[in-house]
Amino acid sequence: MTRPNTGEVDPQDGMAAEIKSYAIGFAVSLLLTLGAFTAAMSDISATMKVLLICIAALLQIVTHLRNFLHLSFSGEQSREDLLLVLFSVTLLAIMAGGTWYIMSDLSDRMHTSHEGTTHSFKSN
Repeated sequence: MTRPNTGEVDPQDGMAAEIKSYAIGFAVSLLLTLGAFTAAMSDISATMKVLLICIAALLQIVTHLRNFLHLSFSGEQSREDLLLVLFSVTLLAIMAGGTWYIMSDLSDRMHTSHEGTTHSFKSN
């Protein structure tokens, strides 16, 4: 198995430990995904659905970072890994926020005339 944060092969860990890490990550990810789908299809309130899905999503991110990407925030390169994650989150926030801003502005422009009144799309 590779040591977290280094990419070096540890001779004491074998292929079985590597497969075990991936299998645990897969099982946890599968359970979290099924939990999110179950929450979405249940009869609970919409607020509770969103809360449960967001919690499952955050746990899913942690599982992927830990089991598949082998990122650990305790070790030699923990600062570099933290900066990598923060930079990636910043880029995603800029892209998502920019997309939301552009689409909402476009929606406002499409449904408002030059005089400031909204158009009514009634069929004749």
